[in-house]
Amino acid sequence: MVRVQCAIMDNEMRIEYSRQSAAPVRRTVEKLTQELSKRGFGVLSNIDVKKIIKEKLGEDTEEYVILDVCSPKHAKRAIDAHKEVGLILPCKIVVYEDDGRTLISLYRPTKAIEVLKLFDLNPLAQEVESELKLALDAIV
Repeated sequence: MVRVQCAIMDNEMRIEYSRQSAAPVRRTVEKLTQELSKRGFGVLSNIDVKKIIKEKLGEDTEEYVILDVCSPKHAKRAIDAHKEVGLILPCKIVVYEDDGRTLISLYRPTKAIEVLKLFDLNPLAQEVESELKLALDAIV
């Protein structure tokens, strides 16, 4: 019982929520983008870090994609409450290859809110985080 409680507490303290996908990075990004859209989230930018490293440094690296994700209705509510919340918007999700595995990590909105000490936005952050976690879970 104590081990289970410690594991739960440890997961709640982490700044990220991570999952492993059976699909390659590109396919995982496609599936995630579709799933996010079903939930009212759009991908504002899709940053192909591998491509940038190759172009700028001439070096090869594993697949690594940064997604800037936004739900306009949630973002508006947050911005209306605190203009400085834009410092942590949009939400970040990374999809990357590591030792042949495809991993997906979400920077948890509840942890991002803590950084700015905008604790009154915690219910909104919990709502957004819940939807984003469901999207990640749906594609793995």
